[in-house]
Amino acid sequence: MPTIGLHLGHDAGVALTQASGVHVIEAERRLGFRHVCAGNAEFPAAVAGWLAELRDRADEPVTQLAVADYYTRACRVLPPGLVELVEGDVAWTGAGGDAADRVLRRVKSEDWPLARELGEVTVTVVRHHYAHAALAYYTSGASRALVLALDGTGNYTECGMVALGEGSTLTPVLSFTNRNGPRFGLLYEALARRVHGGQFDTGKLLGLAAVGRVRHELLPVLRAMLVPDRVRRAEPDLYDPIDPADLAGTALRYADTWWELDPAAGGYLDGGLADSADDDVVHSLGSIFPDAIRTADGAVLTVGSGHEDPSCQDLAATLQAAVESDLVRLVTGLSRRFPGHDTLCYAGGCALNITANTALAESGLFRRVLVPTACDDSGVALGAALAAAPPADRPRLTGHRGWASAGYAGPALDTGPLGPRHTAELADRRTREIPDPEEFTEAVAALLAAGRCVAWLEGGMETGPRALGHRSLLISPHRPGARRHVSQTIKGREWFRPVAPLCPREEAARYFSGPLDHADAMLFAVRVRTEHSERLAEVRHLDGTARLQTVDAVLQPRLHRLCYALGAHTGLPVLINTSANAGGRPILNSLGAALELLSDTELDAVALPSDGLLVY
Repeated sequence: MPTIGLHLGHDAGVALTQASGVHVIEAERRLGFRHVCAGNAEFPAAVAGWLAELRDRADEPVTQLAVADYYTRACRVLPPGLVELVEGDVAWTGAGGDAADRVLRRVKSEDWPLARELGEVTVTVVRHHYAHAALAYYTSGASRALVLALDGTGNYTECGMVALGEGSTLTPVLSFTNRNGPRFGLLYEALARRVHGGQFDTGKLLGLAAVGRVRHELLPVLRAMLVPDRVRRAEPDLYDPIDPADLAGTALRYADTWWELDPAAGGYLDGGLADSADDDVVHSLGSIFPDAIRTADGAVLTVGSGHEDPSCQDLAATLQAAVESDLVRLVTGLSRRFPGHDTLCYAGGCALNITANTALAESGLFRRVLVPTACDDSGVALGAALAAAPPADRPRLTGHRGWASAGYAGPALDTGPLGPRHTAELADRRTREIPDPEEFTEAVAALLAAGRCVAWLEGGMETGPRALGHRSLLISPHRPGARRHVSQTIKGREWFRPVAPLCPREEAARYFSGPLDHADAMLFAVRVRTEHSERLAEVRHLDGTARLQTVDAVLQPRLHRLCYALGAHTGLPVLINTSANAGGRPILNSLGAALELLSDTELDAVALPSDGLLVY
């Protein structure tokens, strides 16, 4: 029977899973501002409507509501007993509880309005990182896999989980906490706050990493911050130890206080935080980056702020190098500790790190590394639903196209009714209805060939933070300055942020090299071939890589035709793609919002291929 999932933390949302498919509603795309959590004032009234919407989409009566256990303290719609359950777990985890325990538990629901509105349902609480793992495995199409979830934090300072997928069963075998590491997500958040001002700016930090240079004298310090050397030496199969000579004399300064390396703890703040509450540990390690770093040679780096500061650029590059090295080493150790798996399913916020994902894909450890499109917390609601649902209510996803069932599981584009402003804007524009698909494609290709930027809106909305051709801004890379125009002028993004190329799957090897068999959802980096580096200069990031999405003729037939139609004009069947939004807003999902973007920015046209409608 159908199961609905609910996530109350940041990037909140609801999701439905049943045998016929999945459907996802991300709160930020309904409420119009980023990273919504259940503590936002608009959430309580809205979430009841979203749950009712999913109930009405279900093929049969919904029998279960799965709630991820990580929530904000400001949340006003918690199920009875969840707070007591989590607080009880704090004592249990402190005593060394087993990761295989307490990932799925029932709580009472009769007094909870959100559950009551769904009818006779049971309420199951799902551990945050188990929800990540379930999303990664159950949307992968794999029948056997090593499953890894890594992010900033969940409850109990937990920052990750390892599970083994076998058929319809997903068994957790290992838990990671920020007390011991790996703190990949938390340290990335701390530096993102320092450089860009917010914990959700980790994607900007990844882009900035290509600007700076790796400072090798800083690597040992950052690696000790990621995983204390005490932990490295206790688990040599998962982590490489740090040479004591590279840590001798190192220290971190916070405000006016220097924290020397604690030899017993193998880190800097670790000894002082040993008896601290979970929230204090997460705050100290994830909210505050040091003001200065002293390296083993006695030099002191004063840490600046802002993306133009050279120290911030170098720290971004050096932290990225440390994360990649330690991540590949960790996964190598896990593959040996739990042998016999040729597939890695990977989720959590850390799985948005495209260059680190590429290092895993090119490590040779696995035949496939599979990352869901909503690998961050925007996918937790669906992960919770999949974790709690009976196997019969998890859609069967197979083949290299299976990811799209969950990847495009968002709502259809809202095309009306239009308000007064949008009606007036539409009246002021040229509107063409072109029912013939080939003629429509050619009309859009002609605009692109003329250097225009087009919002291309079709089908179910993408799940997760990346636009994959359903809610995209498209421009041709043959136009000089195309990247600057779409990324900076239209969207108002920083100069170092990358854009992504779209290319037909069968043409990709002509223009790009690298893990092309992983490039279907913009979650891995490839390299532009040298002979095409000049023609594709507008899609290349500063480090020579590209966030490629290969376009499949079966999955994305209209977009596939558009690439070739543009190629007939320019000789290059490649498009620049970025998400259809501006000014820090969520990806849009209505014709009205698209018309606003058309009116308020230098966007040139809006294309609705499913309706044969072109507005410009």
